[in-house]
Amino acid sequence: MSLHKEIEVDLLIIGTGLAAVSVALHVPASMNVLLVSKGKKTETNSMRAQGGIASAYLEQTPLSHQADTIQAAKGHTDEEMITFITEAGRHVITELESFGVTFDRDASGHYALGREGAHSLPRIFHSGGDQTGERMMTCLLQQLQHPILEETVVTELLMNGQQVVGAFGYQGGNPIRISARAVVLATGGIGGLFLTSTNDPSLTGDGLALASQAGAELADLGYIQHHPTVLVHDGKSQGLITEALRGAGAYLMTADGRRLMADHPQGDLAARDEVAAVITATRKNEPVYLNTTMVQALDQRFPTFVKKCESLNISPDLVEVTTGVHFLMGGIKTDQAGRTTVPGLYAVGETASTGLHGKNRLASNSLLECFVVGKQLARQLQLPERQPLPNRRVQDDETRAVESLLTEVLQVELHEKLLEDALRTIELSSDGQRTGRQAEINQLKTRTARLLLEGAIRRVKGEQVHEQMVTAATT
Repeated sequence: MSLHKEIEVDLLIIGTGLAAVSVALHVPASMNVLLVSKGKKTETNSMRAQGGIASAYLEQTPLSHQADTIQAAKGHTDEEMITFITEAGRHVITELESFGVTFDRDASGHYALGREGAHSLPRIFHSGGDQTGERMMTCLLQQLQHPILEETVVTELLMNGQQVVGAFGYQGGNPIRISARAVVLATGGIGGLFLTSTNDPSLTGDGLALASQAGAELADLGYIQHHPTVLVHDGKSQGLITEALRGAGAYLMTADGRRLMADHPQGDLAARDEVAAVITATRKNEPVYLNTTMVQALDQRFPTFVKKCESLNISPDLVEVTTGVHFLMGGIKTDQAGRTTVPGLYAVGETASTGLHGKNRLASNSLLECFVVGKQLARQLQLPERQPLPNRRVQDDETRAVESLLTEVLQVELHEKLLEDALRTIELSSDGQRTGRQAEINQLKTRTARLLLEGAIRRVKGEQVHEQMVTAATT
């Protein structure tokens, strides 16, 4: 089959969330840059982010932010990376404002800071209450000068020897080859591989599969955060409820009024993995609810939550909640500038593993990481000489799905036998010989599923039996 299109650029950025956009906003204006989006450019987790962005901007030092990040992470951290991001994060608020982003202020004109789980003090900056991600991304995408190809899925990184030299994929149903001097993976999370998650459904961990295929090192794939509060109505999950609600006074309870987190030193603002573990254990016997009656100015501060309740014809005062897959702490191993272990390949955002999040991400650190590392990547980006693309043949194929299998076994509580059985099922069903748009998308899912299951098995075998799986959050 002849290729429909070939494109030549200096830098290919796969993704259109905050990490991708931060890179694109900070590279030299003269650089030939192309961003590609698997679906619409707005179909990202950054656009969905409700909690806000954490920053020590108003603090005398970032030391408290660093300490909170380390405590929430419970190990597997890179303290040099934590220091770098929290220090650089002190300047992020003014930088975003220079791009036109506005942050909420109170009647006196001071920033209206929020507090979320495992933070020792309020340091969460919001824009439009729980509309932060949408407002921020809408503004930044308008500032972007580089083109975006929507409905374009990358199914393979193209190699010349050991170096990434471009990518192959499909724009709509048409094959496309892109020659690039460097490629940035900013493909986001893995939630689309599960039946219940806070993520955009299109995000299925493609970056992990692409990087693995290219030979890049991956790390800590066993640590998946489950967000403690996903709205439940009529037995179905209805999307994320921001943790900022609990920071504003909402609390978790059972039907008889018992407060779930009453015995925890941090109460309802404990680390997400700890809250999710309590909710998971409680829901084995009875439902769990979020009581928001103590939150002042609910309509103004949390319009996304209130509108969701209105659309479901339920009261926002008391809503049922469950946990849902939210964030992958591990990913493609990188340094502070997003460099992977493969020449010509970079990664940034949730698909990367920087050592910032450890085993459990501190609330609202993800948008911070996206912007800081995206900027650092752009500043330190070095483009090698262009190399020729390899030849590649294309043909058609059929579909495959793994969502039900992953949803069943990658829960808050992990069980080694179930994980091994699931991995065996994936291995027996995989067929990497077929090509074509849908077949290659499914192969990406299958490769990512295998990586996640292998990571979870390594985690279970390598840790104490009593340790629960990390909980989730949406930034």
